[in-house]
Amino acid sequence: MTDTVVLVPLDGSKSAPRALPVARALAELEKGQVHILGETEETGPQGKTAEAILAAAADRGAGLIVMSAHSADPAGAIGDVALAVLRGARCPVVLVGPTRAPGDWALRRVLAPHDGSPSVSHALRPAAELARAACAEFIVLQVAGGERALEAGSIAPPVYLDQIQHSWPAWSREFLHRLAGICPLGDVRVRLRMGHGELAGETVRVAGEESADLIVLAWTGRRDDASTLQALLRAAPCPVMVTRVPAS
Repeated sequence: MTDTVVLVPLDGSKSAPRALPVARALAELEKGQVHILGETEETGPQGKTAEAILAAAADRGAGLIVMSAHSADPAGAIGDVALAVLRGARCPVVLVGPTRAPGDWALRRVLAPHDGSPSVSHALRPAAELARAACAEFIVLQVAGGERALEAGSIAPPVYLDQIQHSWPAWSREFLHRLAGICPLGDVRVRLRMGHGELAGETVRVAGEESADLIVLAWTGRRDDASTLQALLRAAPCPVMVTRVPAS
């Protein structure tokens, strides 16, 4: 994409500026520019309300929103404003947790949990484009043990989880074939990983092992997506990019 607007709402919290290095790096990859939405004498605290953020994103044609996932509640990982932005945004939203160390940020490895469904493959398109622009590795994670995708065209994990070598080659070829048919991989370096257990915990574990710079979560807006996102943001070692799963 060219001339992409990356919108950064600043709400006055101490953690909010941590989103700026991430936004600058993403804007450079998109050959775009960063627009900061903050508090001024004329506009008031624009960066503090979801309505103002969504209106500014629509008005400026934002291709990305990068913001703090700050919550005033120490038991929660995502604030009400960030959650409302996720629900209303028409573009991907990158949430930066308060634990991210200050300083520069670069995209070298992208980690994308995937349930094997075509709709998630479609939702991962913006992340694949970023990985291509950054020459980053795109790591796709399938976590077995949870609910299986029921969507037509979905591909389930291999049957022999305890002896994965029996079905891994054929499954991985078929998985990549279906993914590439929807998500533009091109010359992106793609690697598959298998996990087992709870989605958020496995994603955090693999992100740490792989030194991931960005986790990508496909978002349907369902309550279980919100709880998964909460759990991810509490422990994620990197920013989390939320992309919209297309409506059926």
